[in-house]
Amino acid sequence: MVFTSLAIGGAGLVAASSYFEVVHAVAGAWPVTAGAVLLAAGLAVSLGHLGQKRRAALAARGAGRSALSNEALLAALALAAAAAAAALALSGTPAPDFAAAAGALNALFLVSIGLVYGVRGQRTWQGFSVWTPLTGGLAFGAIVLQSTAEPGGVIPETLLFIAIDALIFTQRWRDVAGIAFTEATLANPWLVRRSQLLGARFFLLDAVPFFVLAVSPSPVAALAAAAGLVADRFGFYTLAVQYTTEHEIAAVEAQIAAARRLEQGGSAPASRDA
Repeated sequence: MVFTSLAIGGAGLVAASSYFEVVHAVAGAWPVTAGAVLLAAGLAVSLGHLGQKRRAALAARGAGRSALSNEALLAALALAAAAAAAALALSGTPAPDFAAAAGALNALFLVSIGLVYGVRGQRTWQGFSVWTPLTGGLAFGAIVLQSTAEPGGVIPETLLFIAIDALIFTQRWRDVAGIAFTEATLANPWLVRRSQLLGARFFLLDAVPFFVLAVSPSPVAALAAAAGLVADRFGFYTLAVQYTTEHEIAAVEAQIAAARRLEQGGSAPASRDA
């Protein structure tokens, strides 16, 4: 959770700042520098729990065949590009082409994070959940960049990024909420409160920043977005529902019980008519 929170936030900052620099000529050294620092911190956390740290580079050997290898390779490339872009920005050397390349690599890294978890067997990690690292990261980066803008001076794409993330996330919310409760899911207290947890993420990362930026930009938007990003990652892992044989049996039994209740409810009127 710590790795993905830091990595998504950092990559989102780099990608969003690169977009604003290339499209709107809004450049600044601090956003891409902060993004590189967050990325580096996230990768340090990830490397910290490896059993064989000296073999970490071998994770990229399966690039093109393994989603995890693709993520490892793109993480290294994204960090290198972000660090180089930060160095150029701090030196005062304009390099929009390099900024565009750094933004593209970091956006691809965000996509790779979603694809790593889009595995069969995890019901809440498929579908729209695959795209939330990209949409949430871009929304977070844009929110942080625009939280200090003048009233009425927010770049329209910022609100568009937030709206797209809100749309994608509400579809994920619907998919998670549609999963039937079983004894296994009821044993997880967070799954019982899934609507509250998902609602908190939506409120913090999308609703509050959108309203604040649309009315009067303030650092409050950035703080809310940061809390929303953490809530997003916390909810992603705690609301994991694995597809198992036991879960399938419970689902079939629930369908049989529902069919029986329907039959009993439909037979009563017929007997009265007789």
